[in-house]
Amino acid sequence: MKKILILEDEMSIRDFIVFNFKRAGYEVFEAGSGNEALSVFAANPDITLAVLDVMLPDIDGFEVCRKLRAQNRTMGIIMLSAKDLDEDVLSGFISGADDYVKKPVSASVLVAKVDALYRRISAAHTQQPPVQPKASEVFALDDKKRTATKNGQPLDLTPNEFSILKYFIEHPDVVVTRDDILQAVWGYNFNGDADIVNVNITRLRKKIEDKPSKPDFLQTSWGKGYIWKTTEQ
Repeated sequence: MKKILILEDEMSIRDFIVFNFKRAGYEVFEAGSGNEALSVFAANPDITLAVLDVMLPDIDGFEVCRKLRAQNRTMGIIMLSAKDLDEDVLSGFISGADDYVKKPVSASVLVAKVDALYRRISAAHTQQPPVQPKASEVFALDDKKRTATKNGQPLDLTPNEFSILKYFIEHPDVVVTRDDILQAVWGYNFNGDADIVNVNITRLRKKIEDKPSKPDFLQTSWGKGYIWKTTEQ
């Protein structure tokens, strides 16, 4: 059964969300504070999805997201907040979230978003191509384990960052648009903020480039999109 952690400090809202996810076939674990959520996850490390409220009585949802992501790089995380300021949305993505949803949100929309995220995670885990693509002598990917290395050293990537890196490596030296990346990584039915691509590109550059402000590999094609430059140039 699909296991999900619901972190929401307002009991009436949490009960409503939990009810709808149980009705949708999820095994639900509840928490009313950040520290409680971390304890629940520690006791149930096979939880694969989380919906995290941002404003909490102790540590905020962003910190919970960072701590969960540090323990599990492949779980799906959606932030839930009444605040939709750009800096709050960016904080969610920088913390490692896969999506950011503004309250109030209908139960059907939230369940649909989590379902879509679960499908992406499941597809990533089951995809096992017989031959692993190699970008160059610098980068190597392992699709089965969803891991990547640079010069033999492991890269600490989130699932979306891995998917973006893999997409670029498989499309070297050609311009790809933000829409191309959205469709390849988040899917055709994604209806969130398209700026999620820019945020993930910025985070990815910090992890793979020696000088993120002057990238050697993941370069910007101004007014068009991005281009992955191979080392053979």
